[in-house]
Amino acid sequence: MKIRKFTVGALILSGMLISVFGEPLIKYNGFGNIILAQDDTDAGSPPETQGSTPRIKSKKRAEYSEGKSPLIAAGMSLLVPGAGEYYGRDYIRSGIFFGIEALTLSMWYYYESDGDDRRDEYREYADLNFDEELYYGGLLGMTQNVKFWLESKNSMDAGEEFNAADYWNYEYFSNRDNWSWEEDDSLAVFDMLELSFKDMPNGWNGVEISLDGGSSQFTHNLPETKTQQYYEMIGKYHQFACGWNDFTGYEYNPDGSVVMLTDSIMSSDGTYVEVMRPKFKDNDSDPSNNIIFDYSDDGYNSLAYVDFYEDLRDETNQAYEMGSNFLMITLLNHVASAFDASYVIKSKYHIDTQLRIENTDKADKIGLDNYKITYSVNW
Repeated sequence: MKIRKFTVGALILSGMLISVFGEPLIKYNGFGNIILAQDDTDAGSPPETQGSTPRIKSKKRAEYSEGKSPLIAAGMSLLVPGAGEYYGRDYIRSGIFFGIEALTLSMWYYYESDGDDRRDEYREYADLNFDEELYYGGLLGMTQNVKFWLESKNSMDAGEEFNAADYWNYEYFSNRDNWSWEEDDSLAVFDMLELSFKDMPNGWNGVEISLDGGSSQFTHNLPETKTQQYYEMIGKYHQFACGWNDFTGYEYNPDGSVVMLTDSIMSSDGTYVEVMRPKFKDNDSDPSNNIIFDYSDDGYNSLAYVDFYEDLRDETNQAYEMGSNFLMITLLNHVASAFDASYVIKSKYHIDTQLRIENTDKADKIGLDNYKITYSVNW
């Protein structure tokens, strides 16, 4: 009996403190439980009194009939849009969100598949019309001016061996490790290109080729494997223009193939090693018959092939972008459905529970006999 009176007294005292200070002190969760929360009097106004004793009223709004939970509904719709609305028996909303999910996923799959098909198409086109041997052969042709310098370094002396033929050939140029060196010894492919594009003095190998353009464009190393970066680079950068089968700086046979020349470089033992490279156009009216080879953006280029190739790549990127947009809409649909499902439960199954503690005006002093407790449920 004492324990019961103590418990009731503690509840009354807690309710009075809540009413006075406006802070929730005790909460019990669950339908039908007594919940003491912040009183509903206006902020800043004195508590309502009857006699000399405060009148206490506490509320909690968060009970839901039939065991429905907004959190469960939101979680269901976050996984499958419309599932939470179906759980809340709002079948129209459920159908709308599920329909949006089906539509956006279908469009995402369509554009992703279309992008994959177009990617395969432009890769097949590149494999057919871009030739790595032609590209590195073109670089050999552009570095003819360094052959004499390389040959001048030939040596068979012990400790100073050097063979020029080891550095001016297709295998050396196509080895990606030979494009950049930690120490600048001018034997990297880029350094040879840089030397070749400089104005060579007469007498240095006779200036085999006069180049327009600049070595600064050779900023990328072609990947060894045909990755996405490989297919992007060969169409995007002018550096790789000489690798396309329609490059305008080459001479062509009647059958459309590139005319190949047999060049040579002297090795350290005095013999000459043959090197195959494409024949450059000779459009120079100079009596010396030196070739002017314009490898600038406005000079020799790959016209039809690269333009068509880049169009294929643009169409591929557009298809993938559309697929990404529909995937984003799909994700947003999940989030929107989760919020909507929570709203459905709150609007259809919400219940007001109220605990009211008030005095009976039997006396001006606080006591158990002076209070009555009322608990009500409204929905």
